[in-house]
Amino acid sequence: MTNEKNDLTAGEFQAMTGLTAKALRLYAERGILTPASVDPDSGYRRYARSQLRHGMTADLLRRAQVPLSELVSATDFPFDQRRETVETRRHLEDFYLAVAEHVTAFDPADFTAHAAEAPALDWVGVIIDLDVPDDAEGWIEAFHTGLAVETPAVGKAFGEALTDLGVGPTDVCWTAVPDTTTRSGGGQLLLARPGPVRLGAADREHIAGRVRSSTGQSVVPVTGTLPSRIEITFTAAATDDPTPMPLGVAEAAAGYLHILAFEDYVGRHRLTAAQPTARQVVHATTWFPLDAVDQPVSVFDVLPPAPVA
Repeated sequence: MTNEKNDLTAGEFQAMTGLTAKALRLYAERGILTPASVDPDSGYRRYARSQLRHGMTADLLRRAQVPLSELVSATDFPFDQRRETVETRRHLEDFYLAVAEHVTAFDPADFTAHAAEAPALDWVGVIIDLDVPDDAEGWIEAFHTGLAVETPAVGKAFGEALTDLGVGPTDVCWTAVPDTTTRSGGGQLLLARPGPVRLGAADREHIAGRVRSSTGQSVVPVTGTLPSRIEITFTAAATDDPTPMPLGVAEAAAGYLHILAFEDYVGRHRLTAAQPTARQVVHATTWFPLDAVDQPVSVFDVLPPAPVA
């Protein structure tokens, strides 16, 4: 119950809080800031003076890019938690700015290509839906709970399922983007390793069931064959730049720079890529080794040149 004589008109409330008329209407609709009273005839809204602090806080939080859904609790807002999110977002923005800076400075001469012939290879794998959001908060949560935790767990359960089927561990495995000609590659990851190209329905169900029971994740077991090919890898050429990139930035930038180096390489040598992106190959029994010595290497596959008639 308010004293209407002391209440503020919508215009006065706007002037004192910094809120716009549009914001006040929206906040009323969302239950964020409800007028103390609304004239039934004219529709004019009035606000209690006790609502000033809430109105000012809501306006300031919106200027701080706080989502509307969080403004309902503006009077009891978790400021420390929000500061942590903002700090993480800033680090993420700085990270991508640094990566972008290095990508724009790409020079093919900064990379040395290495080519090695490889025979055809049957493989078995599973496709994971990563479901990575575009927003920063969603990306951070997806990374910590999905990419960094759940995906290695899927790899472990997949390896155990293959062992159940009598497919022993190998000393090489890789991750890749699934074949976009047959599946949607967006937001998906393929975990693969050498193995039988043919899996029966019962074997596929065993793999999917083992992963699901161990991790709660749904995967699609798949098989395929890498054709006879030339594997192309790149190493950084010697540079006079005395300023090294931070490790995380260097790893992220390398993924983009290697693609650009590969495009330059196949163009100059008139080669045909077997697939547009690299496989992240690791010489270990697991897809996500903890040993820094066994970090993944970007391997691009090209088809051997046709023999000259």
